[in-house]
Amino acid sequence: MATRSSQTHLNVLAGLGLLNERALTALRGAELHRMDLGPTMRDENGLNMPSGNLLCVLSWPGWFKNLHTLSFAGGQFRDDFDLVHIQPLQHIEKVVLANTGIGNEGVFHLVSLKQKLRHLDLSDNHKIDDDAIPALILFKNLQYLSVFGTGILMPGLRRLAAAIQEDECVFDVEIPRVCEEYIDNLDKQYLLHPAPPMITDSTICSVLSQAALSRNLAAHASINSSIHSGGTRMEMVERLKKILETRNLDLVVQSLLAGEDTEGIQG
Repeated sequence: MATRSSQTHLNVLAGLGLLNERALTALRGAELHRMDLGPTMRDENGLNMPSGNLLCVLSWPGWFKNLHTLSFAGGQFRDDFDLVHIQPLQHIEKVVLANTGIGNEGVFHLVSLKQKLRHLDLSDNHKIDDDAIPALILFKNLQYLSVFGTGILMPGLRRLAAAIQEDECVFDVEIPRVCEEYIDNLDKQYLLHPAPPMITDSTICSVLSQAALSRNLAAHASINSSIHSGGTRMEMVERLKKILETRNLDLVVQSLLAGEDTEGIQG
């Protein structure tokens, strides 16, 4: 079977939701580059096979060795563990798991693909939250990541941003709407661009005088009334340090969304 006809045949079966185990087995030796299992995994009735049986076919050594794009968009997994079946596909560069119902465990099962993976779409999976961040940090070669519509919040994004800044990475990212709204309103969270004598470096908070600490905190409190500018010196040091650390990482997230270099962001 010619390469073009093999891919075309696969695309037709995929669109009809008929990529069952028998069909995939018949195409195992073809030079296929893209596969969409989403329509097949949306319905387990009729000719469609349960996802577990279907995905087992992908785990056979040497099968689908030219596949670089794999989509499950809109399909449903019986269990996150089903994703272990794609781990042998070490050459995969793009994985789309939008609206598949997977959770944090599923993200961890993808880590074995980190060397070649460039595009990862996890959008509209509400069970994915900040606990998936340690796995996402390991994908150092990504060029695109979508966590839009997930349960990831700003603490998780800041942790991801810190790792990205340390690794000097730049890639496109789509984040949950609630996080977008927060980033769009940073100027309401704290004094976004402090001018001297106000500080932006959190590491020097401990050497400031109590008066300087009070001035810095008061400046931030003038923007956000929930910020308390008083307390003991130790309390003020910790509070200002946390504000400035949060600000720094928020700016990294902001730069990441704009596709800008995150290295050296401080002021």
